[in-house]
Amino acid sequence: MARTDILTELETDHRVIEALFNSIHRTRLEDVRREDLLEEVATALARHSAAEEEYLYPAVREQLAEGDTFVDKEHGGQERLTAMLRGLESSTVYEPGFDARVRALEREVGQHVRHEERDVFPMLRHACPLEMLRRLGEQVREGRHGSLRGPAGES
Repeated sequence: MARTDILTELETDHRVIEALFNSIHRTRLEDVRREDLLEEVATALARHSAAEEEYLYPAVREQLAEGDTFVDKEHGGQERLTAMLRGLESSTVYEPGFDARVRALEREVGQHVRHEERDVFPMLRHACPLEMLRRLGEQVREGRHGSLRGPAGES
């Protein structure tokens, strides 16, 4: 398997999350499968956020002149996303406003994705040695693989 860097890993996460939102929108409004898809979105966002927190944000702080400012701003965005997800956790598709709240969450995620992919990722790709980005990508993959095995690396 080709070694991808952290930015490619995180961009892949973005595409997966976008596809999940698209699946939600293709499912009838009152179909309870939308709740399951939203749960998948929440899981994917949590996994993505964990990778950013552990691997991306330290590199951004270290490698970019405005890194601290960016990371601080992103923490605020993460808090908004978390609050929005909590508000949807106990909701059902039958509740008024469910779809509007899902769409608001999607817009918030979309803003995050656009900011990273248009602004931050290109700057980081320019500032960081490719080997560092690849090493961080490997760490993200290993961290995710390890988290799937359970405690103490058990399968």
